[in-house]
Amino acid sequence: MTTETRRSAGTRTFADVLLSWVGLRRLSTEQDLADLQTGTTLQVFCSSPTLGTVKTLSVGKGRTVPHTATGYLHLATGAVTWRNQRTGETVALRGPFRLSPSERRTPQRQMTRFDLVAGAEQHVIVIPKADTALVTRVLEAADR
Repeated sequence: MTTETRRSAGTRTFADVLLSWVGLRRLSTEQDLADLQTGTTLQVFCSSPTLGTVKTLSVGKGRTVPHTATGYLHLATGAVTWRNQRTGETVALRGPFRLSPSERRTPQRQMTRFDLVAGAEQHVIVIPKADTALVTRVLEAADR
């Protein structure tokens, strides 16, 4: 088994987009799932106001809003963790998992917002739409 880590098909940097335009790198959810079976850990971009240390921002007149931290879901066979991109804080998520579309929408058209129940904890996550099928399948498999 390999311990390689790579970004998922929907989590793309500018360089990934350029490589796909010239035909050098075209990843898919099916390739992600196959790589996951061989032991590759996949990184999925994930922002959340509820994972890790929750911080609030003052918005004036005594009101505060939760700060949305950016990070990555690390999906491996049998393990799901979230890592804060800025602080390096790591949160291990434990099942059973339930992922459902959130009633609130995200302003970014390529992203989607979900309500995630992980064990007794409730979280809000925002992930790329292209990675929805991958994350759903991995969380369903982790419950078995």
